[in-house]
Amino acid sequence: MKSRYFLLFLAVAALGVVARAEDKPAPKAAVKPAAAKAKEVDPNEPRVKAMQEVINTSRKFANPSPEAAAWFGKLRAQRAASKDAEEQAALDTALLFDPAIAVTSPLGKDPLKHYPAPEVSSTLGKLAATERALDLGQKPTALSVAELTELATGKDTEFAARALRLLRRVDASAAAPLLWKRLAVTSQRSELKQIEDEIMRLPVAQVGQGFPTFAEIEKGPLAAKAAWVRVVAVRPSLKADKAVILGLLKGPANELTEAAWDAVPAVFSGADKAVLEEASKGLSERLAPRAKAALALLK
Repeated sequence: MKSRYFLLFLAVAALGVVARAEDKPAPKAAVKPAAAKAKEVDPNEPRVKAMQEVINTSRKFANPSPEAAAWFGKLRAQRAASKDAEEQAALDTALLFDPAIAVTSPLGKDPLKHYPAPEVSSTLGKLAATERALDLGQKPTALSVAELTELATGKDTEFAARALRLLRRVDASAAAPLLWKRLAVTSQRSELKQIEDEIMRLPVAQVGQGFPTFAEIEKGPLAAKAAWVRVVAVRPSLKADKAVILGLLKGPANELTEAAWDAVPAVFSGADKAVLEEASKGLSERLAPRAKAALALLK
């Protein structure tokens, strides 16, 4: 009886062992290393490189020679035998570098088209057409000297400034008196600077036409008087009264007295040095350096 119980116990124990073994997860199989993916190669790459090499070699022949003739002869034979459109295009490109063949280009074969300037009727358009013609070295026809003069003396300041500038380029003799007249009454500094620049650009023969005396502009704006003196300082053909310039040297430190000291070398000479040295005494720190430089430049 006991042996029976013993055998039954062994059978139950064996079943428990088997059950526990089934509960455990199965061991993972060893992972095999993945085969390295083969590098993809473009089958057309060697062909493209060969065609590029042909073009690069053709570039090296700068001058006609027997070697160049032999090389390009081979290319022409290959081009004639080729049936592939891509290869033909590459060979055509390489043959363009043959130094024995004159360079040809389709550019320039067609006649140039002429686009005439449009007809303009507005004042602004005529001013633009006049300026364009002058810039191109052509004779301006959009506006006459009389029309430019009328615009330069008109009330529209924008048109007047532009017309006066163009008039100076077309007829300096007609522009000079108008420029000096406008300088004498202008108070806006931006406009005054433009007028001063235009006067500076007048030819020597015309710059003195309409040149006003200082007495004629003395009652005008300070900036206009300073501009008048600055022009005198750089234009020797414009004669200014020494007494007038001398009277401006001792004034308060401003742009007018600065311009007067800058004009000293152009108006005075070495014989006037004693008078100028007397005028330079007691000047402010702003004017003293200019006076010293002016006295040093006297001849």
